[in-house]
Amino acid sequence: MKITMTLLCIWATLFLAGCDVKDPIYNTPHPDKGAIVITADWTRRGEGIAAPAEYITEAAGTSFTLHEPVAALTGLFVPGPTELLGYNPAAHVTVKDGIATVDNDPDNAGMQHPEPGVLLAGTTVADVVADDTTSVVLPMRQLFRKIESEVVVTEGDPRRITGIEARLLGVAASIDLRTGEVTGVAAIVPFPFVRLEGKLVGAVWVPGIIPGTAQRMAMTLTFSDGRTETVETDLSEMLKDFNADKLHPMRLTGDVYAPVNSETGGTIIGWTETSGGDVNAGME
Repeated sequence: MKITMTLLCIWATLFLAGCDVKDPIYNTPHPDKGAIVITADWTRRGEGIAAPAEYITEAAGTSFTLHEPVAALTGLFVPGPTELLGYNPAAHVTVKDGIATVDNDPDNAGMQHPEPGVLLAGTTVADVVADDTTSVVLPMRQLFRKIESEVVVTEGDPRRITGIEARLLGVAASIDLRTGEVTGVAAIVPFPFVRLEGKLVGAVWVPGIIPGTAQRMAMTLTFSDGRTETVETDLSEMLKDFNADKLHPMRLTGDVYAPVNSETGGTIIGWTETSGGDVNAGME
């Protein structure tokens, strides 16, 4: 009997030793969720525009502030498709619910700021896999465009022009970060000009123009004798394709007559869009 029991114990020990019992093997410490690593692609920006040093990525209801082109998002994500929305913080721009809006200009009530920071944004979808890390490229594109203007004093004395006030009507204040489409109603942006030798030069940044709305430039010149003259011009034809190419500035040139005395009026003669075709706009 003792021999039989001993053999049974030996047999049981050998049987259990032969069983291949192992714990599950996982690739990560988070087997039920996945991680995301993004590569920010800043190539779709204009010449002279630096890649932002900081950007924000929104994913699954959380915002992450990142500083490196390749970065891992903090935290873990439920397996399945996760939308990523990326954009850089820009001066004088507020982002809410995927819509970026240029702030008002504190120096010009009712108008939007003429010099917001350049905004780039983009979206993609990460297919999160449990117990793994998903790497995706987040393509960023430039959403704001610059308008440069140069008015040459072709006749008269440019020193007689002591003040310039201008505003551009019919521009967009907001843009959808996901689609790149402008939103909202038409706004007004002050167009700051300075006198540089025999020229008046200025520039603004805007999200775009509102399609179907007239774009007009109103300029008021003040002369050394205190007299002022305001000229308003319809630029709609020149700006009709403005939203199609955000990477290249639009350049508008014009000419003005600065009278040498107070008896002769000063009139801006015309505008030319110099960055894409020779379109003239007569100014009355």
